[in-house]
Amino acid sequence: MAIPKVGIYSVQSKNGKSWGIRWSINGKEHKEIIGSSKKQAEQAALVKQNEIFENKIGVKKEEIIDLATLTKEFLGSKRNVSPSTKTRYTNYFNAFTAFMDEHFPKSTKNIREIKRNYIEEFLNQPFKDRTWAPKTANGALAAINSMFLYAVNEEYLDKAPTKSVEKFQQVDNTEAKYFTKEELESIWKNVNPYWGDFLKVLYYTGARKGELINLTWNNVSLDDELKYITIISTKEYRTKTGEKRTVPLHPKAVAIIKKQAGKHDKYVFPGQEGNKIHPDKPYRALKKALTKSKLDGTVHKLRHTFASHLVIAGESIYAVKELLGHKDIAHTMIYAHLSPNKLQDVVAKLFDF
Repeated sequence: MAIPKVGIYSVQSKNGKSWGIRWSINGKEHKEIIGSSKKQAEQAALVKQNEIFENKIGVKKEEIIDLATLTKEFLGSKRNVSPSTKTRYTNYFNAFTAFMDEHFPKSTKNIREIKRNYIEEFLNQPFKDRTWAPKTANGALAAINSMFLYAVNEEYLDKAPTKSVEKFQQVDNTEAKYFTKEELESIWKNVNPYWGDFLKVLYYTGARKGELINLTWNNVSLDDELKYITIISTKEYRTKTGEKRTVPLHPKAVAIIKKQAGKHDKYVFPGQEGNKIHPDKPYRALKKALTKSKLDGTVHKLRHTFASHLVIAGESIYAVKELLGHKDIAHTMIYAHLSPNKLQDVVAKLFDF
């Protein structure tokens, strides 16, 4: 029987070109993405070719894997996710492991003993004295499913026990909460002026707190007629979607950013001590202003306010989607209810017979 040949291939995506390897055994094609380097793919192909030659491919791993080891391995493999996503996964896995230790301790020592109904019971059980909301339960299921698919890929399992677990039905009637013009005026009046400028730029750009904390001068353009900032992932910080977007600047934002010149050679908005801003600092500053103003809210509510005010002013949902950097229009639709008259304007354009 001829030894299968391992080749390389490339695939183009929004994030650029990636290289992978592929081979066929018993008529079944196998593929594996290696990375952005062609040379690495060529080296990986040689390694895989040697494994096939030594008859190591297709041999199921017989070692017993416990749940703690699988969790650690899986989280270690997630190199291209944001720290917040990794934290969320960790929280789900901690809850899942605690449940399994209490109710099905034998299966935590050998993941092959974990059954579908164990996972279903976990998703239905009260958590911290309350039942999980459907969205939270579905998030936990997605994380656990990814982990077991990893186990299948690593040949620890034949199939994932999550394969036929159904998602919870979600009724999405969420409407974004936002600050009114009068509430913003009260916040600006009561906030520490140093943090007021930072919070105002969040409102004028719709940027996430982390995006503005990590904004560097090389991603600011104030020289051309069109003044804008570029939100982009770096080695130190990964944006929520991982994608690049450009946000045009309101004149007020331009004025604030110009005032920041000379405060730090890298970051546009440094902390008061001259270093990178700790995420808690703007949060605490806003909380103090909200307390004085007798209002509720979070820093993220400024992003909702940016989008809500644009929609109320008549801007399209699609334009707001681009400014916010949403991948899916469904995420932006939480603002759609703010422009009910817009639809009336649309139907009014029909011929009057």
